[in-house]
Amino acid sequence: MQKKTKIIATLGPSSDSVSKMASLALAGVNVFRINLSHSSQQTIKDYIEKIKIVRQKIKKPIAIIIDTRGPEIRVKKFKDSKISLKRGSLFSFYDGDMIGDDKGVAITQPICIKNAKVGGLILANDGRMKFKILNKKDNCLVCKVLSSGELRDNKSLSFKAQHFNFEYLNEPDKNDLKLALSMGVEYIAASFVNTSDDLIALKKFVYGIDQNVKIIAKIENLTGLKNLDEIAKNCDGLMVARGDLGVEASFEKLPVYQRKIIATAHKHNIISIVATEMLESMITSIRPTRAEISDVAKAVFDGAGAVMLSGESAMGRDPVACVRAMSKILKEAENEFDYHQKFLAMPKTPHTLSELVIQSAVSASFFLNVKAIVTYTSKGKSALRLSTRFAKVPIIAITDSEKTYNALALYCGCLPCLKQNEDTLFENVQKICFKYKIAKKGDNVIITTGSTDKISNMMKLQTI
Repeated sequence: MQKKTKIIATLGPSSDSVSKMASLALAGVNVFRINLSHSSQQTIKDYIEKIKIVRQKIKKPIAIIIDTRGPEIRVKKFKDSKISLKRGSLFSFYDGDMIGDDKGVAITQPICIKNAKVGGLILANDGRMKFKILNKKDNCLVCKVLSSGELRDNKSLSFKAQHFNFEYLNEPDKNDLKLALSMGVEYIAASFVNTSDDLIALKKFVYGIDQNVKIIAKIENLTGLKNLDEIAKNCDGLMVARGDLGVEASFEKLPVYQRKIIATAHKHNIISIVATEMLESMITSIRPTRAEISDVAKAVFDGAGAVMLSGESAMGRDPVACVRAMSKILKEAENEFDYHQKFLAMPKTPHTLSELVIQSAVSASFFLNVKAIVTYTSKGKSALRLSTRFAKVPIIAITDSEKTYNALALYCGCLPCLKQNEDTLFENVQKICFKYKIAKKGDNVIITTGSTDKISNMMKLQTI
């Protein structure tokens, strides 16, 4: 049985070849992430071209997520790429383009120099390094180093408990998105989403190029948490971005926030993703820690539809072993997950006939001896509703759109199938069930559709 929870892998030096990408996909990766914060336009182009080759090579749907920089705050460049700082020393953050050293470094957002508060904290390296603002000058913040550590080029900064009014979509993001969208990607992961207005600005730009791209909102700070419902109404998925969220929020609250974000995604029938440090030790180790194993399993028990690898796949010693380990943990957790109980706990107030049909199909699957739920979907809407309703049996999603086919790779429990012939829906169902050994002759499946231009709001019990 295939795992239901999908795996997103970030591309980087350890995973940038066609052969390595193919191995990762065969090991369990469903989606490749391209992080704009660490990618040039040539890198973006190369990655997308290689992913397309991998799709053809292994005959498997693979989605592409482009992760924006967003209104992030980062240090610029150091003379030797990195510096070491000791507790108690002085260090400054500058407005400008000066090359950094152990006395100070320029940052990407000048507004922070102007509006930061004396006495406030600046955090780096996921909160492991802390700086206290002692003094403000015209072009710099003079700080005291509160914790020793190493600071590298382009590392992100967090101004603790301070919110700055940045323009959401910056020019570097616009230029990179134009390239990625022109090459055909399925998802945009929107970084540092604070309000629904951020998403509206992003969608206005993105939909002017490609209206079929789906938007994942990354929840990375307390402002985003505060506006969670409004954000969820304006996107296709939520990501628990625990890196920056764990820097700004109290660390002991992270598990609570994770459950809240996933529950909000369920409420709005959208994708849910848990990210950051899931198997962090495997950047250098050959096996995960016991705590990491429990963390990955907890994401399943919380109801997450996908989990994400960052440094583990981008620069780890063995990304394929990491994905294999994650796949094993996910399958074991799924075997223990009570899908029926989770389904019963979901809100049961359908707003449309399509939603009622979907809900009825999942409900029936728990009581009838069926091997799968099958749906025909043109843009993925009916498949997404099924995916977020915790069906225990596989969801076979048939589409004649190649873009939808690859996008479906991120939907929990979904087995995407591309319809390329003139067979009827029912003929396709039988062939697919035999091909993937989901059902044999005499077994039953539930066939359902939302409202499409071919079939409208139908549910049928079909014998293979």
